[in-house]
Amino acid sequence: MARTKGRRQHLMTAAISIFSRYGYHEAGIREIAQEAKCAVGTFYVYFTSKSDVFLALIDALYSAVMDEVMRGRKDLALAEEKLARSLDRVVGTLLQQRDLARVVLVTTLGSEPVVENHLWNIRQTFAELLATQLQECGIPSERAQIGAWAFVGALAEIFSIWARRPEQSLEAMTQGVRDLFWHAWGLRLSSTSSPPSSS
Repeated sequence: MARTKGRRQHLMTAAISIFSRYGYHEAGIREIAQEAKCAVGTFYVYFTSKSDVFLALIDALYSAVMDEVMRGRKDLALAEEKLARSLDRVVGTLLQQRDLARVVLVTTLGSEPVVENHLWNIRQTFAELLATQLQECGIPSERAQIGAWAFVGALAEIFSIWARRPEQSLEAMTQGVRDLFWHAWGLRLSSTSSPPSSS
Protein backbone atom coordinates (compact mmCIF):
# COMPACT_ATOMS: atom_id res chain seq x y z
CA MET A 1 0.00 0.00 0.00
CA ALA A 2 2.78 2.43 0.95
CA ARG A 3 4.62 1.53 -2.25
CA THR A 4 1.48 2.20 -4.32
CA LYS A 5 0.96 5.55 -2.61
CA GLY A 6 4.62 6.43 -3.13
CA ARG A 7 4.52 5.62 -6.85
CA ARG A 8 1.32 7.62 -7.31
CA GLN A 9 2.94 10.59 -5.57
CA HIS A 10 6.04 10.17 -7.74
CA LEU A 11 3.88 10.41 -10.86
CA MET A 12 2.16 13.51 -9.47
CA THR A 13 5.52 15.13 -8.81
CA ALA A 14 6.57 14.35 -12.38
CA ALA A 15 3.29 15.81 -13.63
CA ILE A 16 3.97 19.07 -11.78
CA SER A 17 7.30 19.34 -13.57
CA ILE A 18 5.81 18.58 -17.00
CA PHE A 19 2.81 20.88 -16.62
CA SER A 20 5.15 23.64 -15.45
CA ARG A 21 7.38 23.12 -18.47
CA TYR A 22 4.81 22.69 -21.25
CA GLY A 23 1.49 23.97 -19.94
CA TYR A 24 -1.67 21.90 -19.76
CA HIS A 25 -2.42 21.49 -23.47
CA GLU A 26 1.13 20.70 -24.61
CA ALA A 27 1.91 18.32 -21.75
CA GLY A 28 1.39 14.65 -22.50
CA ILE A 29 1.14 11.38 -20.62
CA ARG A 30 4.26 10.07 -22.35
CA GLU A 31 6.28 13.06 -21.09
CA ILE A 32 4.94 12.58 -17.55
CA ALA A 33 5.89 8.88 -17.64
CA GLN A 34 9.36 9.71 -18.96
CA GLU A 35 9.85 12.30 -16.22
CA ALA A 36 8.80 9.70 -13.65
CA LYS A 37 11.12 7.14 -15.31
CA CYS A 38 8.36 4.60 -15.78
CA ALA A 39 6.36 3.03 -18.61
CA VAL A 40 3.24 4.72 -19.97
CA GLY A 41 1.32 1.64 -18.85
CA THR A 42 2.38 2.35 -15.27
CA PHE A 43 0.81 5.79 -15.51
CA TYR A 44 -2.52 4.18 -16.40
CA VAL A 45 -2.36 1.99 -13.30
CA TYR A 46 -2.78 5.13 -11.19
CA PHE A 47 -4.53 7.65 -13.47
CA THR A 48 -7.01 7.32 -16.31
CA SER A 49 -5.97 10.41 -18.28
CA LYS A 50 -4.05 13.68 -18.25
CA SER A 51 -7.05 15.46 -16.79
CA ASP A 52 -7.27 12.81 -14.06
CA VAL A 53 -3.74 13.47 -12.81
CA PHE A 54 -4.37 17.22 -13.01
CA LEU A 55 -7.51 16.83 -10.90
CA ALA A 56 -5.38 14.94 -8.38
CA LEU A 57 -2.98 17.90 -8.25
CA ILE A 58 -5.84 20.33 -7.64
CA ASP A 59 -7.15 18.11 -4.83
CA ALA A 60 -3.67 17.82 -3.32
CA LEU A 61 -3.34 21.61 -3.11
CA TYR A 62 -6.88 22.02 -1.79
CA SER A 63 -6.32 19.35 0.88
CA ALA A 64 -3.05 20.93 1.98
CA VAL A 65 -4.69 24.35 2.27
CA MET A 66 -7.74 23.08 4.17
CA ASP A 67 -5.64 20.98 6.55
CA GLU A 68 -3.61 24.05 7.49
CA VAL A 69 -6.68 26.26 7.77
CA MET A 70 -8.39 23.83 10.15
CA ARG A 71 -5.20 23.29 12.15
CA GLY A 72 -4.58 27.02 12.46
CA ARG A 73 -8.13 27.89 13.60
CA LYS A 74 -8.61 25.25 16.28
CA ASP A 75 -7.07 27.26 19.15
CA LEU A 76 -9.04 30.44 18.41
CA ALA A 77 -12.41 31.47 19.83
CA LEU A 78 -13.31 34.75 18.12
CA ALA A 79 -14.83 34.57 14.63
CA GLU A 80 -12.77 37.52 13.37
CA GLU A 81 -9.54 35.86 14.53
CA LYS A 82 -10.52 32.59 12.83
CA LEU A 83 -11.18 34.48 9.60
CA ALA A 84 -7.80 36.24 9.69
CA ARG A 85 -5.93 33.07 10.63
CA SER A 86 -7.61 31.19 7.78
CA LEU A 87 -6.25 33.66 5.25
CA ASP A 88 -2.80 33.53 6.83
CA ARG A 89 -2.77 29.76 6.50
CA VAL A 90 -3.96 29.81 2.87
CA VAL A 91 -1.11 32.15 1.96
CA GLY A 92 1.44 30.20 3.96
CA THR A 93 0.47 26.91 2.33
CA LEU A 94 0.67 28.35 -1.18
CA LEU A 95 4.17 29.63 -0.40
CA GLN A 96 5.21 26.20 0.89
CA GLN A 97 3.64 24.47 -2.13
CA ARG A 98 4.86 27.07 -4.65
CA ASP A 99 5.44 24.70 -7.63
CA LEU A 100 2.13 22.91 -7.17
CA ALA A 101 0.31 26.23 -6.66
CA ARG A 102 1.79 27.67 -9.83
CA VAL A 103 0.65 24.67 -11.89
CA VAL A 104 -2.87 24.70 -10.47
CA LEU A 105 -3.36 28.48 -10.59
CA VAL A 106 -1.83 29.15 -14.01
CA THR A 107 -2.13 26.10 -16.25
CA THR A 108 -5.77 25.52 -15.31
CA LEU A 109 -6.79 28.48 -17.48
CA GLY A 110 -8.15 27.26 -20.80
CA SER A 111 -7.94 23.60 -19.79
CA GLU A 112 -10.66 20.99 -20.24
CA PRO A 113 -14.14 21.74 -18.83
CA VAL A 114 -13.86 18.92 -16.28
CA VAL A 115 -10.75 20.57 -14.82
CA GLU A 116 -12.18 24.09 -14.82
CA ASN A 117 -15.43 22.86 -13.26
CA HIS A 118 -13.51 21.05 -10.54
CA LEU A 119 -11.60 24.19 -9.66
CA TRP A 120 -14.83 26.20 -9.77
CA ASN A 121 -16.43 23.82 -7.26
CA ILE A 122 -13.47 24.26 -4.92
CA ARG A 123 -13.75 28.05 -5.17
CA GLN A 124 -17.45 27.72 -4.36
CA THR A 125 -16.60 25.65 -1.28
CA PHE A 126 -14.14 28.34 -0.11
CA ALA A 127 -16.72 31.07 -0.71
CA GLU A 128 -19.38 29.19 1.26
CA LEU A 129 -16.95 28.67 4.15
CA LEU A 130 -16.03 32.36 4.09
CA ALA A 131 -19.70 33.44 3.96
CA THR A 132 -20.40 31.33 7.04
CA GLN A 133 -17.47 32.91 8.86
CA LEU A 134 -18.62 36.41 7.90
CA GLN A 135 -22.08 35.68 9.26
CA GLU A 136 -20.45 34.52 12.51
CA CYS A 137 -18.79 37.94 12.60
CA GLY A 138 -22.24 39.56 12.52
CA ILE A 139 -22.49 40.39 8.81
CA PRO A 140 -25.99 39.88 7.31
CA SER A 141 -26.41 36.76 5.17
CA GLU A 142 -26.88 38.39 1.75
CA ARG A 143 -24.00 40.81 2.26
CA ALA A 144 -21.83 37.94 3.52
CA GLN A 145 -22.56 35.85 0.40
CA ILE A 146 -21.75 38.68 -2.02
CA GLY A 147 -18.70 39.71 -0.02
CA ALA A 148 -17.41 36.13 0.11
CA TRP A 149 -17.56 35.75 -3.66
CA ALA A 150 -15.91 39.13 -4.19
CA PHE A 151 -13.15 38.29 -1.72
CA VAL A 152 -12.47 34.83 -3.17
CA GLY A 153 -12.40 36.34 -6.66
CA ALA A 154 -9.95 39.04 -5.59
CA LEU A 155 -7.70 36.45 -3.93
CA ALA A 156 -7.81 34.23 -7.02
CA GLU A 157 -6.59 37.15 -9.12
CA ILE A 158 -3.82 37.96 -6.62
CA PHE A 159 -2.73 34.31 -6.51
CA SER A 160 -2.70 34.17 -10.31
CA ILE A 161 -0.51 37.29 -10.51
CA TRP A 162 1.87 35.85 -7.92
CA ALA A 163 2.06 32.51 -9.74
CA ARG A 164 3.17 34.34 -12.90
CA ARG A 165 5.35 36.89 -11.12
CA PRO A 166 6.93 35.11 -8.13
CA GLU A 167 9.08 38.16 -7.40
CA GLN A 168 5.91 39.85 -6.13
CA SER A 169 5.28 39.44 -2.40
CA LEU A 170 2.23 37.24 -1.94
CA GLU A 171 2.04 38.26 1.72
CA ALA A 172 1.99 41.98 0.88
CA MET A 173 -0.59 41.61 -1.90
CA THR A 174 -2.97 39.49 0.16
CA GLN A 175 -2.56 41.80 3.15
CA GLY A 176 -3.59 44.71 0.94
CA VAL A 177 -6.70 42.87 -0.27
CA ARG A 178 -7.50 41.78 3.25
CA ASP A 179 -7.24 45.33 4.59
CA LEU A 180 -9.64 46.61 1.92
CA PHE A 181 -12.28 43.97 2.61
CA TRP A 182 -11.84 44.01 6.39
CA HIS A 183 -12.41 47.78 6.34
CA ALA A 184 -15.52 47.39 4.15
CA TRP A 185 -16.88 44.73 6.50
CA GLY A 186 -16.05 46.74 9.62
CA LEU A 187 -13.75 44.05 11.02
CA ARG A 188 -10.71 44.63 13.20
CA LEU A 189 -7.40 44.58 11.31
CA SER A 190 -5.32 43.03 14.10
CA SER A 191 -3.07 40.25 12.87
CA THR A 192 -3.38 36.68 14.10
CA SER A 193 -0.67 35.35 11.84
CA SER A 194 1.01 32.10 12.65
CA PRO A 195 3.13 30.14 10.20
CA PRO A 196 1.82 26.89 8.76
CA SER A 197 2.90 23.73 10.47
CA SER A 198 5.77 21.89 8.85
CA SER A 199 4.26 18.56 9.84
